[in-house]
Amino acid sequence: MAALMPSNFEITNGDYVHRRPSGAPSIQLSRLSTGVISRQDSLENVILKDEVTLKRHLGLFSGVCFIVGIIIGSGIFVSPKGVLRGTESVGLCLIIWVAAGLVSLLGALCYAEIGTLIPRNGAEIAYMKEGIGSVHERVGEILAYLFVWTSAFILKPASIAVLTLTFSQYFLSGIFLDCGVSENVVKMTAILAILVLMNINSISVSVANRLNIIFVICKVITILTVIIVGIIRMAQGHVETLKTGFQGTTTKPLNVALAFYSGLWAYDGWNCLNSITEEVKNPKRNLWLSIVLALPSVIILYLLTNISYFTVMNKATLLSSTAVAVTWGEIALGPVVRVLPVLISISALGSGNGSLFSSARYCMVGAQYGYLPDVFACIHKKKLTPIPGIVLQGVIAIGLCLPSNIDGLIDFFSFSAWIFYGITFSATLCCKFTMKNAERVISVPIPLIIIIILISIYLVIAPVIAAPQLGFLLASLFILFGLVFYYPFVYRKIEINFISIYKNKAPRPPPSTVDFYFSDTTVNTTPIVDGDSAKQTEISIENLTKEVTAQEILLHQRHRDLEQNSNKEIEPFCFLLNDDSK
Repeated sequence: MAALMPSNFEITNGDYVHRRPSGAPSIQLSRLSTGVISRQDSLENVILKDEVTLKRHLGLFSGVCFIVGIIIGSGIFVSPKGVLRGTESVGLCLIIWVAAGLVSLLGALCYAEIGTLIPRNGAEIAYMKEGIGSVHERVGEILAYLFVWTSAFILKPASIAVLTLTFSQYFLSGIFLDCGVSENVVKMTAILAILVLMNINSISVSVANRLNIIFVICKVITILTVIIVGIIRMAQGHVETLKTGFQGTTTKPLNVALAFYSGLWAYDGWNCLNSITEEVKNPKRNLWLSIVLALPSVIILYLLTNISYFTVMNKATLLSSTAVAVTWGEIALGPVVRVLPVLISISALGSGNGSLFSSARYCMVGAQYGYLPDVFACIHKKKLTPIPGIVLQGVIAIGLCLPSNIDGLIDFFSFSAWIFYGITFSATLCCKFTMKNAERVISVPIPLIIIIILISIYLVIAPVIAAPQLGFLLASLFILFGLVFYYPFVYRKIEINFISIYKNKAPRPPPSTVDFYFSDTTVNTTPIVDGDSAKQTEISIENLTKEVTAQEILLHQRHRDLEQNSNKEIEPFCFLLNDDSK
């Protein structure tokens, strides 16, 4: 038998017990040769020393590769057309590319600050819940829930669908360069790519990470090829388009917002490392340092790539192109162009792999907070991968591939994403006041946080005014529709057990008094039930020094109101899957 086990708790590096999100109050535990801490709590199960959990496997280099691998995807090969259409001039177009990068960098630094204050997986989920929740608990919970709802069912799957459809289009155009490819073939190839990525991410975290590094190498080679050719053409004097500068620049500020959307889409992924903070080694150092190294590098690469485009194509050619990078390759590379679409497709597929990797963690953390069914908080006992979250994201992404409207998906993604980005920046601002005495590895000045919040508001409102679309209304309605499920299943905590492999019909015990005896190597827990049925479990934990809670060494409590549920059938949190076929 293989099992899906709860991922709420972990023993990290053998040094301390670290919990995933829980609302339990904290207790300070110091290293004592002998000590006793007693408290009343509804504690039942003790985490075993061989308990499974996600491991910290990403160092600084892997963190930089993870960010670069997700950011450099389809955007730099698809978005140049959208940015130029909105700006209408080469000069402003290049400025927008740099400005979009700086906005992304500022946003990433805000995420780095709050991410080191709240070092948990799930990024926006934890930040809204605990950051805004530090000001108003209910508001923080509702916003975190709405993000989980939108992210799990539309936002992240839409990103995966866009990237795999882009992979399919470029890959097939590279193979069948001289003949067209039907739309159905493009869709089927994208669906096949999603299935392959689901399988890889389900098998092993290490395999997915190594694959991401390989993808990053291919991306950088592709980008450098475009840049080097551009430098050569500039040296040859092909700078006619660049000399046009700001001729024809748009006079409509709202069009600039639309151009920003396209540019920011190319930079999307700047916050991806925050979603897997608990899998980063030494996150207080590597989280912000990975961001500082990755984002400026991407900004420089993107700027040089766009300059290279303009050394080959004029404005009219670029705007009429259905595949900017391929059109560039046909003019600049000639017969070698067949290789370029394949490299671009690999770049998009790499971003899709990273997006699936991180989106599954969003599902896991959302379930840990009680916003999704418990099964999505589970990881495979042997493979240590969040298979339920991977399956959910993959299946929804496959469904979104069927319409194959990339532009529509990008608009929906950008509109919805910047709503929640702005809320998360507000959470960072809240922490400036509610956690003012907390130690900060990195601190973004308050004026800069306010600026990025205002930019977020502008990016949400401006496109709605400039070019109203039904998609914006549908996106807003979809976000608000999540409240229909919030009241019964989160606020009232009504449970509907659709997935049940077995039932334990024994009544639940009353709340227990648990004594914790701490030494350098052992923790003994003795739950007292009815005064006479006591069990003692020893857990080997070396150098227990961190601040933990009583629940940090216990499994997730299935029902909180024990008195009301003592005679009810209880469903185990661990869902056992029959794996005897192996």
